[in-house]
Amino acid sequence: MPRFHTHLLIAFFLLAFTAVPATAKTLVLEDFFRGKTVGKGVFESKIAGVYRPFTVYLTGTWNPRTFTLRLREDFVYEDGEKDTKTWFFQKVAEGRYVGQRADVIAPTNVTTDASGAIRFAYIAELETENGPLLLSFDDTLTQVDRRTVRNTAKVKKAGFTIGTVDLTFTK
Repeated sequence: MPRFHTHLLIAFFLLAFTAVPATAKTLVLEDFFRGKTVGKGVFESKIAGVYRPFTVYLTGTWNPRTFTLRLREDFVYEDGEKDTKTWFFQKVAEGRYVGQRADVIAPTNVTTDASGAIRFAYIAELETENGPLLLSFDDTLTQVDRRTVRNTAKVKKAGFTIGTVDLTFTK
């Protein structure tokens, strides 16, 4: 092979391998969310004209006997409203959990995808001044680095996306 082509081939491979992003770390719920975590995020609905920033304080407790992560979420919205939710994630296999919460209609399957992100979908019954409202959530949690996880969610009503949640957790 001529010398020029060899240098061109080497340059191509160096460029190709340095341009490929590093694989994201696989998120393990009980590792990242054990202990205290803080999240900053926003719910936004352009349809309803809502932009609602919030902070969430999480306390995670792992029970190795039952393979269950108890994750208490204390929300403080920018307008002063407060809310508390508690998830129970039972690990049923490597990268698989079943999640439950009091306002969630049925247990939800939580899975780790090929990229290492965690995905789950559920329907929650939210209390409003006009009565209960059923909303579905499609969540994706991606570990950015050892101290950061990003949670994005589509929020739907009757199958139509009405808003999004963008939330960043830090240890």
